[in-house]
Amino acid sequence: MFSPSLWRCSSCSFPTLFFVQFLGAFNDNLFKNALVIWFTFKLATNESDGGLLVTLAAGLFILPFVLFSAFAGRLADTYDKIALIKKIKLAEIGIMGLGALALVSQSVELMLISLFFMGVQSAFFGPIKYSILPQLLTGRLLIKANGWFSGSTFIAILLGTIFGGLGIMLPAGETWMAGAVIATAVLGWLASLGLKTDLPVTKMQSQTFRQMVAQAKQVPIAFKSVLAISWFWFFGAVILSQIPTLVKFQVGGNDSVVVLFLTLFSVGIAVGSGLIAKLMPPKIHLNWHSFLLVGMGLSLAVGMILLGQLPPAGENLLSVHELISNGFFQGLLLSFAAMALFGGAYIVPLYTLIQIETPEPQRARMIALNNIINSLLMVLSALLIMLGYALGLELLTMLLIVALMNLPVAFWLKSLGRNLSG
Repeated sequence: MFSPSLWRCSSCSFPTLFFVQFLGAFNDNLFKNALVIWFTFKLATNESDGGLLVTLAAGLFILPFVLFSAFAGRLADTYDKIALIKKIKLAEIGIMGLGALALVSQSVELMLISLFFMGVQSAFFGPIKYSILPQLLTGRLLIKANGWFSGSTFIAILLGTIFGGLGIMLPAGETWMAGAVIATAVLGWLASLGLKTDLPVTKMQSQTFRQMVAQAKQVPIAFKSVLAISWFWFFGAVILSQIPTLVKFQVGGNDSVVVLFLTLFSVGIAVGSGLIAKLMPPKIHLNWHSFLLVGMGLSLAVGMILLGQLPPAGENLLSVHELISNGFFQGLLLSFAAMALFGGAYIVPLYTLIQIETPEPQRARMIALNNIINSLLMVLSALLIMLGYALGLELLTMLLIVALMNLPVAFWLKSLGRNLSG
């Protein structure tokens, strides 16, 4: 996967772009996971309250992708992408200043508002970072770059989870996290100043969501790839948002156990992304993807069955050291790692197909449409989880239902067959 020509590409700015997007993903997750752990272990007193609050936070972060991605895609296709990146990264400093104030004051309302604006910033950055890659790189280098982007995003999630989750639980953790998110935002803006390139732009045309879908359908391979990616984010959003609640109220683990589960998920995604980037032939195909989806669903189902064999959670939360000797807990960890590895291998070829199949003038808007549909399904996942809690369903039951939902989607993807191959 490592390619010297990719990292020595000074004229195309890939190394700098990689660093900028990595810092952005890290800061998103540093702030978001600090809030999630704070909500779960300092505010929530039962599974329903914890699950609802964490799900609300996840939904507020994703909602801006639904609201603003279409406009963000038009901007990315119209104006100089590098100039936009610099402005977006500068805005991140102000947003994180608001987030820092929320942390220091311990205001739940201000935390949620800050999280929403972080989602706005990410919604505008997303179409740029993926649409700019095919203008900088081609062929195998593009596939490798996508592998690095996807894998590093989940490493950023991992690091943000570790530092955010453990840092917020330290004495004066809110103050430490406030300083960390501002410092990371400043570093990301400074890094963006090193981006130098001259890319073509086109005249912006206003489009409704329906018009974007109609135009995207004219590139069927890319559009079907968008739908396939969106299902992954529905599935992944449920898992990531509910891990803290699952660990505290079902496993009976403390915040370090939450970090362990999120770490396994992130590392698994990164490893799967790296493996598929290395093993995928130059002509991209999706012959394995239905099996990867089945693997994701079965891994989750096995994990939930194993979790049901663990002793009921007690009042005293257990550490990783106290749980690791339990064979069912070990099996649960392995099932989560396997689920994530299948997921990482699943998404990289899909993103690459969108980039290489979509005509350059339409590319950012196709990626924006991808972000919109992804976000719609992620918001839908949050609403369904909240509905499940309202109906009195247990979290284990809801996760088993999601695992089973994966199977018909896998059959749909299989039925597309060669029509979805690039």
